[in-house]
Amino acid sequence: MSSSSLVSDRVRVEDAVAAFFLFGFGGWILLRGGSAALHVDEEGFWDISVLLAPLAILVFLGAFRYALGKNGTGLVGVLADSAGVIRDFLPFLVFSVAYESFRTQLIGSLLGPDRDGDLLRLDRLLLGDTPSVPMERWVTPWLTDTLAICYFLHLVLPPALAIWLYRRDRRLFRLLLLAIVLAGCLGSTGYVVVPATGPGVAYPRLFRVELAGAFFYEPITGLLDAARAPRDVFPSLHVAISSIVLWVAARRSRRLAAAISPLIVGNWVSTLYLRYHYAIDVLAGWATAGLALLLADRLLAWEERILSRRRMRAAGT
Repeated sequence: MSSSSLVSDRVRVEDAVAAFFLFGFGGWILLRGGSAALHVDEEGFWDISVLLAPLAILVFLGAFRYALGKNGTGLVGVLADSAGVIRDFLPFLVFSVAYESFRTQLIGSLLGPDRDGDLLRLDRLLLGDTPSVPMERWVTPWLTDTLAICYFLHLVLPPALAIWLYRRDRRLFRLLLLAIVLAGCLGSTGYVVVPATGPGVAYPRLFRVELAGAFFYEPITGLLDAARAPRDVFPSLHVAISSIVLWVAARRSRRLAAAISPLIVGNWVSTLYLRYHYAIDVLAGWATAGLALLLADRLLAWEERILSRRRMRAAGT
C-alpha cells in the first residue's frame, strides 16, 4: 500500500472524535476552572514528559515503517513513509496528549465529592464485599509482582497490536485506535460523573495485609501512581482498553488472542488485587469496551458508505 494512499486530505472519523475530546473536554475544564485551569507548574497542564513521549513514538514509528518497507528511495521516501505513519496514528497521539494533560491535575481539582461510598455499597450489594478484601488471602510477593506487570501492560499491548496490524489489516488497525479513543471519552465522562479514588485509597482500614513485591511491584506502581489521576476509577479503563485489545486481536488471529489472553485476564485481576478498583468498575470497563467497539464499527461503516457514494457520483460524472 503506497504512502500516498495512507495520507489523505479528508477528515476521518477518528480525527473528529479526537478533536471532540480535545476541544469539548478542554472547553469544559476551562469553563469549570477558569484561568486556574491554565496554570502551569512542574506538575501541571503541559508537563514536558507528556509531550516528549508521543514525539518519541512518532520517531519510532517513522523508523519502524521505513524498516518494514519504504515506497520511495533516499530521504524523500523515508519522509513520505514517516508522514503516512504520523497521519494514521495522529488521532490517537493527539488524544493521548490531551488525556494525560487533562486528567493528571485538572480532573482531580475540578470534580465534585468522591463517590467511593456508592461504589463500595454496590460491590457489597452484588458480592457481599469489594473483591480486594477477600483477595488479601492470596497476597504473596511473587503474585504481587506478576500482577503489577500485568497491570503495566495496558501501556504496552495497545501500541504493540496497532503496529502489528498496521500493514496486515488497515480496517482493524483503525477500529482498534478509534475504539480506544472512544473508550477514553466514555471513561473520562465516567470520571466526571462518578469521581472516586478506589478502595486502597478510600478505605485503607479494610485491609490487614500490606501489598509488597519482591522486585517489580514498587517501581511499577510508583511510576504509575505518579502519572495517574487521583480520581479515575469508574469505569476501569485498564479493563476497557485491554478488553478492546483482546477482541480486536481475536478478530485477526485466534492464536494471537490465545497467546495474550493470560496477560489480559491478569490485567483484569490486577485492578482488584492491587486495590485500584471496585468490582463495579470492572463491570463498567467491560461495558465501556463493548460500547466503544460497537460505536467504532458503526462509525467506520458510516464513513465507508459516504465514501462509496462519493466514488459512485464521481464515476458517474
